[in-house]
Amino acid sequence: MVSPIPNRLIPAEILTTSHYIFGQIKVIQSGLVGMLTDMTTSYIEINEASIAPIHKPSSVVNYATQLYMVRSEIAVVSLRKRDYMGLQGVMKSGYQHLIPYPVQISTRTYDITGVLEWSGRFEFSALITEGTSYFIILYDATLTAPRFPEVKIESPVMLLNRSFLETLIVNKKSPTIPVADGSI
Repeated sequence: MVSPIPNRLIPAEILTTSHYIFGQIKVIQSGLVGMLTDMTTSYIEINEASIAPIHKPSSVVNYATQLYMVRSEIAVVSLRKRDYMGLQGVMKSGYQHLIPYPVQISTRTYDITGVLEWSGRFEFSALITEGTSYFIILYDATLTAPRFPEVKIESPVMLLNRSFLETLIVNKKSPTIPVADGSI
């Protein structure tokens, strides 16, 4: 007899172009990345969801014990732990040598700085078109919204819907300059 895969709830901050939602996403064993890349469904389920307008994220206008969201309308998902991504996010780093690329990304609503891990030389065309995932994983990310100063999220991991991406800048690593301590 096969036992069913247990669902678990992970806390997440979800941003659309008009709303800030904080709740618990119901994920299966494959984790959040597995759910967001699942081609058989176009929605995600959020439990205990607090909903606020993006221009006032601290002013909750609605609360839902169960909320369904169309996956393509999600701009960014912010997670408090890397483990919440699931096996796809962890396995990728175990089988390839990933190079960290500090990036600045802009969408219509948000500006994000963070680290993109990529195997080999970074190629924007591959990032934007290859693979089945519609979400780009950014580490140690900070999100702001220039038109909405109240919005600022710092997170160890963010997933950005690549269809919202407008510009991406790969920042060069700043050279380390030795500091003289006065001794010779």
